[in-house]
Amino acid sequence: MAKIWRLFLKGDFSRRFEDARQILKEVSEIDFKARYFITPGGLIEIPWKFQSFKEAVHEAKIWAERLMRGIEINADCITIGIDSYSSKNLRKPHVELVGFKSDEWHFTGKIYPTVDQQKGLLRSDFDSHFLEVGERVMILGCHDLNIFNPRSIKTAKGWRKEVNDKFRDKAKEFSPEIVLHHPHYTDSFRIWLSAWRNLERELYSVKHYASSSVYFRSGGERSDLNEVLKATKKGNVLDIVISYNRSLRS
Repeated sequence: MAKIWRLFLKGDFSRRFEDARQILKEVSEIDFKARYFITPGGLIEIPWKFQSFKEAVHEAKIWAERLMRGIEINADCITIGIDSYSSKNLRKPHVELVGFKSDEWHFTGKIYPTVDQQKGLLRSDFDSHFLEVGERVMILGCHDLNIFNPRSIKTAKGWRKEVNDKFRDKAKEFSPEIVLHHPHYTDSFRIWLSAWRNLERELYSVKHYASSSVYFRSGGERSDLNEVLKATKKGNVLDIVISYNRSLRS
């Protein structure tokens, strides 16, 4: 049994509910067993109609249950990335969630926004990123991994420095064994490399980690897919790569 089975989508994935269901149906037909099956950040986008993070979680749970209805994936725990935007302008209210399903649904959300997002993002609390499910698991949204990037640590100021320091202290105290990361796009092996390397230095407890993402860039990918896959995992991690139109399994 694999510890982590992670999904990489190859191509400009739509983030549409129907397309995500089709991909998950395809995954369910593959003979595998895993402790964790993880999907990219923003696997689906849902309509915006919230005023708070709590309201967003309530609605996202309904969509997650609908997405998985009738689909059986042979994993103890599953993650689903769910986004919602009130506007294409990221300075306006929006949310980027990760739903974690074991016995019940648990939701967290991006806590370390990009500069463009910092005014509009509805953020989760710190504790929601840390779960004990027989082993200690840390869940990260897309940009959250950059909390561990040495450049971010060095240049962060104000509330960014406060979030960065507080989250890393919490992570060291928690001592996760598993880290599950959910970026939206990863087309270069360099994007998360520094952050992953520093995370390993700071968190000796981590035995397995993986990013699940979409391999695409409108100007053309910058690294070979195999290089990207190699640079975004540690430990017992198996990959499934599915193109938007046809399956390329590995």
